[in-house]
Formats: sequence, C-alpha cells, structure tokens
Amino acid sequence: MTDARTDFAAEFDVSRETLAKLDRYAELLAEWQQKMNLVGPSTLPHIWDRHFRDSAQLLPIAGVGRSWLDIGAGGGFPGLVLGILDPTARLVLVESITKKCRFLDTVASETDILANVTIQNVRIEALAVSKFDVITARAAASLDVLFDWGLRFSGSGTRWILPKGARVQEELASAAKRFHFDHELIASRTDSDARIVVAKGVKRR
Repeated sequence: MTDARTDFAAEFDVSRETLAKLDRYAELLAEWQQKMNLVGPSTLPHIWDRHFRDSAQLLPIAGVGRSWLDIGAGGGFPGLVLGILDPTARLVLVESITKKCRFLDTVASETDILANVTIQNVRIEALAVSKFDVITARAAASLDVLFDWGLRFSGSGTRWILPKGARVQEELASAAKRFHFDHELIASRTDSDARIVVAKGVKRR
C-alpha cells in the first residue's frame, strides 16, 4: 500500500527536489499551526491529499508559466503549492492578516521560491491593479464576492479557477444575478462533492 506522499509524487510527476520542498512546507505548517489557525486542525494529518493535492490539481487546468492572483492566501493554498510545483509561474498571494503573511514569507523563503512568488500583506481592495492570466482563491469568499474583488485584475483572457464545495450551484446562481460569465465545472480530485469553477468573460450586469 502506497502513502499519500508517494501517490502525490506519481500523480503530478514531482521531482525529489520538489518533494523535499513540500516536505519542508509540511513541517513548517505543523510548527506554525500550534501558534495560529492556518488550516482546520483535523486536516493536518492529511496534508498531502487535503491541501497539497487539492491545490496542485489546479495547475493542469491553467497550464505552466502563468501569472496567478491568489486572493486570501491564508496558509498558502493553492498559491505556495503552485509556486513550488511551477517555478516558471508568477504568483501574487494576497493576505490581509500580518501573522499569516509572516508564515507565507517563511515558507517561500525556506522552499526557495521568492523569485516567482510575491506575498502582499494588504486587503484585496488595496492591491495595486495589474492583470493576471489566472485568478484563484480557496475558501476565501463566495463566488459573487470573489468576482467583485477580482474584476479589476481580470483581462479579456483571464481565467478564474476557483475550487468550490457542495453548494457550488447556489453560488453560481447568486453570482449570475450580478455578473455575466461563461463557466465550466471540473470534478475535484480530492472531494467527490466538490467542483472547480473555471470561469471567463466575467463582467458586471
């Protein structure tokens, strides 16, 4: 029987060097989790599936070498995982809570991804405008709120890749009252009830 770490490495074709960076991330998360709430405590023993794999599954949807905006980065999912897996990506992680940003900076530094990952300790409303290939967020807000926050950073080709739970249809219906958008739903690899919303052409009604 293989373990989740081995399965992850096989599924995403991860090098030993990259795996070592994720190991360090896992160690730091366990350490810092004792001081602050970065993830649900019950999910910590299942980090490879619940957090690393859940984040990594977004990369094949977008492709490598993209620019990403991660809204409400929290414990670094998906942004830091994507930065570790794709050194050609450019990621901006926005997190308003200063102590969480200290954690994000520590992980980015110790996994040697500061060249392609920028941590912004601001509210999303205060972030200077630039356009991104991909906008993502994990458990940060409802779909309509994310569209509201992210629209300034969205260009004509921007894709929104947003993991959502079992209430995704409610969120889509709510967002459709305020925004026009095209979307598809991709089944999550980590939760049979969850879906990844891939949206484009988002604009206000």
